Amino acid sequence: MHSQTKSRYSRSVAAGTLVCLEGLVVLQGWLAYSDQFLTVSQMQARGVAQGLPFVWHFGMWGDLLVISPIAAYIAGRYAMSWRLRNTLISIAVGLLAAILLSWLFTRSDVPEAHVQNHQLTLTGLTHGFYMAIAFAVFTQFFIFTRNISDLLLRLVSAFLLIHVFIGTHMILGILKEAHWINWYPGQPLESKTGYRRVLPNVVNCMW
Repeated sequence: MHSQTKSRYSRSVAAGTLVCLEGLVVLQGWLAYSDQFLTVSQMQARGVAQGLPFVWHFGMWGDLLVISPIAAYIAGRYAMSWRLRNTLISIAVGLLAAILLSWLFTRSDVPEAHVQNHQLTLTGLTHGFYMAIAFAVFTQFFIFTRNISDLLLRLVSAFLLIHVFIGTHMILGILKEAHWINWYPGQPLESKTGYRRVLPNVVNCMW
């Protein structure tokens, strides 16, 4: 394939991936707004005194500003070298991971934009599609992509670590300890599950 054609193809794949993922994040925000769970004021006006509105779910900001751009870059740079069989495996892994994590989310007692009364909302279902795509891209990158520089591996791992840290509500836990919020009932700093998600990523970044 001609170099200019390859370049156009790579840009198209990157742009398509970015638009798809960012669109899913924006759609989640709109669905949360429609469900009166976008902001604290909306949530409390709905009659829920304590919970987690969409704009305070820092994992969603991580999706918007970290995960989507990185996934788009990876897809644009390496998609031409990916084989169909490996891509299908990555998609299957992404779907299974998204289903498992979505189920784990439903075990939470904290009402939020994505889960209420132990059931996924439309916002939560949309996030499931987002996770499936993102997991598929990162599975391709870490398992099936060759000739990746150590620097890029460490950078991607570091950004994923940051995302996992904020996505497990650790920042909310810190803010709560500082008595800056009183509408969030969770205790993320005391969550063993949260630390189990963060620590493996720390080890990966060190290696």
